[in-house]
Amino acid sequence: MLAPMQAFFDTLAATRRLEDAGMERRQAEAVAETAREAAAASLREVATKADLKADLATLETRLTRWILGATLTIIGVVVGAAVAASNWLFAALKLVP
Repeated sequence: MLAPMQAFFDTLAATRRLEDAGMERRQAEAVAETAREAAAASLREVATKADLKADLATLETRLTRWILGATLTIIGVVVGAAVAASNWLFAALKLVP
């Protein structure tokens, strides 16, 4: 599995922008660090290409199995109906002199 994605967030630049907007340095640093942590946390939930490929393969397998099961069920019903119909036909023919 791939390493977790790293969030790039320039806390120094963010701190400077907040200070330029009138915020005290300690507050600006706290806000910038909180924003960096939030960006990193949001990236932990991002699906990678490998994740998507694995999920797609699983879904393809499940769908193939479902289609095979449905096909076999339909074949069984058709064969059962044909056998029942032929039994009914042979029974009816025996009644005819």
